Amino acid sequence: MDDKAKKLARWFCVKMYLQEKHENNNFRNWFTVRGDIYTCHFGENIGDEKCGIGRPVLIVSTDNINRKSGNVIVVTLSKNIKWEDPITKRKLKYDTHYVLKKSKYPQLAFDSAVQCEDIRVVSKARLGQYICSVDLATDMKQIKKRLKSALQL
Repeated sequence: MDDKAKKLARWFCVKMYLQEKHENNNFRNWFTVRGDIYTCHFGENIGDEKCGIGRPVLIVSTDNINRKSGNVIVVTLSKNIKWEDPITKRKLKYDTHYVLKKSKYPQLAFDSAVQCEDIRVVSKARLGQYICSVDLATDMKQIKKRLKSALQL
C-alpha cells in the first residue's frame, strides 16, 4: 500500500472515532469562544487543503454561533511564516496573514501565522486540545481586518 493510501486508512479510523464522539456528545451545548485556539483534526484532504491531526486553529465565528451550533468557523495557523524579506522580517508576504508571537502566547509551539484566507467550518467534534486565547482588543482586532480583506468585505 502506498503512503497516501496508508494515510487515508489511518484517517478513516480517526474519522470514525470523531463521528462516534459527535454522536455520543451534544456539541451544540459545548461553548467555545471567539479567539480561542484549539488543535483540530482535519485528516487527509485534497490538493492544497490543510491536512493533519492536531493542527492549531483559531475560532473566528461569533459567540452566538459558537453557543448555538455544533459547528464553528476557524482559520488555520502555520509555523511557516512567509516574509517579503526573510532577513528583516518586517512585512508579511500575504496581507491576509497575521503573526502570533510565541513570546506573547507561550502555549503556542512556534511563532504562528494566522492564515485568514484559509477559512473552514468544522464540527466541534473535530476540535481537540484547547491551547490558549488571543487578546481580543489587539490581536483579534487585527485578525478581523485580515478576514475582511480576504473576503473583500
